[in-house]
Amino acid sequence: MPEFGNFPASAFASRSVLTHELDTEPEVGRRPIVPETGLTRGFKIGGVEIPNSLILAPMAGVADGPFRRICGSFGAGLTVSELANARALLLGLQPTIDLARFLGQPRPFAVQIFGFEPDIMGRAAALVESMGLCDIIDINMGCPVSKVVKTGAGAALMNDSRLAGQIIDAVKRAVSLPVTVKFRLGWTQNTINAREFTKMALDHGVAAIAVHARTKEAGYTGRAQWEQLAGLGNLCGSVPFIANGDIAKPTDIEDLYKISGCRGYMVGRHAIGRPWIFSELLGRPVPAFGMERYEVFRNHLRETIVEHGSKGVGLFRVHLFAYLRNHPGVSAMRYRMCNERDPVVVLQTGREFFLGAPFPDDDVYSIETLKEN
Repeated sequence: MPEFGNFPASAFASRSVLTHELDTEPEVGRRPIVPETGLTRGFKIGGVEIPNSLILAPMAGVADGPFRRICGSFGAGLTVSELANARALLLGLQPTIDLARFLGQPRPFAVQIFGFEPDIMGRAAALVESMGLCDIIDINMGCPVSKVVKTGAGAALMNDSRLAGQIIDAVKRAVSLPVTVKFRLGWTQNTINAREFTKMALDHGVAAIAVHARTKEAGYTGRAQWEQLAGLGNLCGSVPFIANGDIAKPTDIEDLYKISGCRGYMVGRHAIGRPWIFSELLGRPVPAFGMERYEVFRNHLRETIVEHGSKGVGLFRVHLFAYLRNHPGVSAMRYRMCNERDPVVVLQTGREFFLGAPFPDDDVYSIETLKEN
């Protein structure tokens, strides 16, 4: 089978040329229809049925459409978009709209928006709902990135509970979809206020609450402080509480439940380069190293190029390095590939890692042939 169908490398710049490739969904990791029990059993967010308790986190620059689709195929019960700027949505900026819209999007699906102006947030949520893109509207109140917090959005809202409540109210008034919120433990280690912020969100009627067990100050560094989530599940009562931070293996689910009483488990960075983590957490088979994982890698790269065109290879790089994190020459590989723009070279690197072999010499779709075309 040709690695990228019968298209030359030059065709990857044309998104429309390859859209038919989406008709073939990867067999590896296809979600079996099996009811979940125990800690992975499904639950409801508002009236939306979530088939199991595992959720893909809304990671900027990572959780695009192709990645959400692959994680869904491995069993993620809910996926969430990259955070979308509410004002940019209202301005009709296509790159921002594309963060939320994806042809092959598995459902249920939540679109996450951010901003600091209640009216703008409400209108943006209404726009998203009118486009029929999702089942849930999620409000970001936890992003620690400076370009977000300096506007008063993201984690900065944890310093202004009154404004945060006004934003929730405005979004709820604007849409009929369930409205959820995601935030952090607090701004700094000395100002942890997740419990008080949870009470505020509940008072304003959110349909679910997710908390990343780090402060804004910590960013994405250090150990997630699961102990700071203690009792939040009980505090939320019938409203689902979702724990986030450092979930990497089945025992983490058990430990987090004992600590927090959470109803859902949001998986972030440990899914990068390992989208089959959802199958692992559900106790299902995972693709074996070799051809099965290479097929996941190949399909992911292909769909990224289909979705993003000529920018796809650059956007795939974070996934490439994660898939190949155990590459025997990882440092040299990262240096060599950091500016690589040729999708065939990227594919060849993955093939050599997972299969230990380059394209066959007699393959008419070899690297040289594709480059020549």
